[in-house]
Amino acid sequence: EATAVTVTIGDGQSLDVSTFRKLDGMCWEMKQRYLPAQVHGRFLLKGHGHGSKVDVAVGETDHSSYTILYYQKGQSISVKLYGRSSRVSDAVIDKFEQRLRAVGLSEDVTYYFPTYGFCDTADIFHILD
Repeated sequence: EATAVTVTIGDGQSLDVSTFRKLDGMCWEMKQRYLPAQVHGRFLLKGHGHGSKVDVAVGETDHSSYTILYYQKGQSISVKLYGRSSRVSDAVIDKFEQRLRAVGLSEDVTYYFPTYGFCDTADIFHILD
């Protein structure tokens, strides 16, 4: 399903991230807070329970059309491309794919979300905070 992400600056330093996506035809909102780390461009995403923290690093951004983020939990790493619109330029996709290869990921494990069927709201019964 298509995914939409809204990011706002929470308390002046942390990022409040709302991810909207459909699951079984219902729109869900997942709320997360990315806490600033000691290094500029790095954040910590705390989950519930032991070993659930995720390190987040900004790999590249132009602040106007796209951001490439790295997520690391233990030894597992993922790379995500976020665009301000549902389509980004071929040059940005090339940069993203270069970053994937740099961490040992291939196109076989790359998933591009569809560009249709977005949610932008969820009722109070479908919010995970």
